[in-house]
Amino acid sequence: MAKVTVVTPEKAVPCGLPYGFSGQVQSTAYLAGPKDPLHLHSHAIAPGDVLHIGPGAIDCLVYVWTGAVEAGGHRLAAGSSLVVEHGAALAIIGADDGAKVLAFTAANTPEGPRVGGHVHLLPADRVAQVPVMMRGVSGGLHFDSACPTCELWLHENTFTPEFLTPENENRSPHCHTENEIIFITRGEARLGNRTIGPGTALAVHALTMYTFNPGPEGLGFINFRPSRPGDNRRADGRRANEANGWQKQLGGKRPEYIELA
Repeated sequence: MAKVTVVTPEKAVPCGLPYGFSGQVQSTAYLAGPKDPLHLHSHAIAPGDVLHIGPGAIDCLVYVWTGAVEAGGHRLAAGSSLVVEHGAALAIIGADDGAKVLAFTAANTPEGPRVGGHVHLLPADRVAQVPVMMRGVSGGLHFDSACPTCELWLHENTFTPEFLTPENENRSPHCHTENEIIFITRGEARLGNRTIGPGTALAVHALTMYTFNPGPEGLGFINFRPSRPGDNRRADGRRANEANGWQKQLGGKRPEYIELA
């Protein structure tokens, strides 16, 4: 069913820790209902407090939105990310002034999952960056679905006011072949007649046509998929493989993960 769900920070619901998590942290559910194919929780970790992830049955991707954490002996500042695969476990400790992290999972165990059992850390300075994807747009690839033991995907994009040309603002709507979650990390987005800001999540069901534009001061967001992206399909009939497009932009470069034993 075609659908876009918008969850602003005010609509996110304080909750207990989801299955597979433990620790003394403040948790909020953005997407966790029975009809949500992808789940998203936010966890506020105070300095020195610990969030335990796993071992669980589903791969989990975590993005450090604000602050910093320590994990596996490594410091992960804002803009860093990590994956805890099914069967693995990791303790995340709040550093300095604490941190707010976003935890993404699929709602259900995928068919034929990869072997799992590993933890991958990606400090912000190891994200594979594309400084200019097109006028006014840059991007970074965190997880590229190419790992032999997991298939998660996360990329980031930044739009500056230079993007706001009449041609770009009136571009054709598009859809993707997978369910996705877009989370606004900074700036604003214009979705139809609505303006949404930082801390807002958009859950977009597969094959749902949509479009949005950055606000006048620009926009930053991250985009999560539970598996390798397929086609980006536009309403005007154009289509292109999204994962292949990223690899072309990066010239074959991959993010440089830290693997924990």
